[in-house]
Amino acid sequence: MPTYTRLLVASLLLPLLLDGCKFRNDPAPQPADRSTGYRAVYISNDDLRNVVVQAPQPLVNPGKIYIKDGYLFVNDQQRGIHIIDNRNPAKPIELGFLRIPGNSELAVKDSTLYANNGPDLVAVNISKPGNVRVVKRISNVFAISNYPDARQVWFDCPDPAKGYVVGWERTTLTNPQCYR
Repeated sequence: MPTYTRLLVASLLLPLLLDGCKFRNDPAPQPADRSTGYRAVYISNDDLRNVVVQAPQPLVNPGKIYIKDGYLFVNDQQRGIHIIDNRNPAKPIELGFLRIPGNSELAVKDSTLYANNGPDLVAVNISKPGNVRVVKRISNVFAISNYPDARQVWFDCPDPAKGYVVGWERTTLTNPQCYR
C-alpha cells in the first residue's frame, strides 16, 4: 500500500479511535441511593455440579424450549430442564426434571442434549427421555457473570469462596462495594 494511502487511512481512523478513549476515563453516573441494591444468591460448587433427574417440578422461570421426537425439553432459568412427553399434545405427560443449577441454555444434536451448568458444559444422553443421564462434563467453558442484570445499581461484590452465583435478590445493603 502506498504511503499516502496509509496516511489517509490513518487520518480517518485516528479520530474515531481517540474519540472512543475519552469515554473510557469518564466515571459512570452512579445512583445517589446506596442503601438498596442486590445481594448474590450462592450455591456451593459441589452442589452446582450435582446434576440429577428428579420428579416433575413446577415451572418457575421458563426459558428456551427444544422439541425432539415429540418430547419437549423446557429450560427453567438457573434451575434445569423439564422433560415432557408431548407425543399426544392433548395430554402431555411430565416425565421429570433434570436439575442443572445455573442453566440458561440448551441445544440438541442427535440424542445428546447440551446445556450449560454454570461455567461448565454438560452433555446428556436423551435417547430414552424417561431415563436421561449425564455422559460428559467439560469444566469452565463459559465466563461467569459477576454482576446483576440490572443497570446502574449497587451490589455486594461476589465472593467465589462462597460458591457460584445463581441469582440476585434486591435488598437493603449495609456497605455496597460494587457498582454496575
